[in-house]
Amino acid sequence: MLTLRSDEVSLADARDLVGAFLAEHCPAVDAAAVRTVISELITNAIRHTAGSWALTATLTDGVFSVGVHDSSSSPPVPRPGVPDGTGGWGMHIINRLARQMTVTPTAQGKTVTVRWPVTEDSR
Repeated sequence: MLTLRSDEVSLADARDLVGAFLAEHCPAVDAAAVRTVISELITNAIRHTAGSWALTATLTDGVFSVGVHDSSSSPPVPRPGVPDGTGGWGMHIINRLARQMTVTPTAQGKTVTVRWPVTEDSR
């Protein structure tokens, strides 16, 4: 398991550290897709909440999971993407690249978890 917090690492560090975790523990998972999803999840936490986040990456029973916890209890909602770069694409990207996404309310916000099966055809 890998656990990272916004007061300890940057978004770029989180992408790199999870990439290293993938390379060591489950190289069959598409690291570029995972890094992109992490970027979107953390960006959403920064943009739509108080800004702090915690990320947990795990490999359990043939499934690689990344969960990002933030302080908002509101579930993420896909918005229409705006071509001028002001947003709206994040949830669409996540839904396209991740195999499964769940949102779990917590006492202090929510955790958005994405999962990828770890198989040779994961790439």
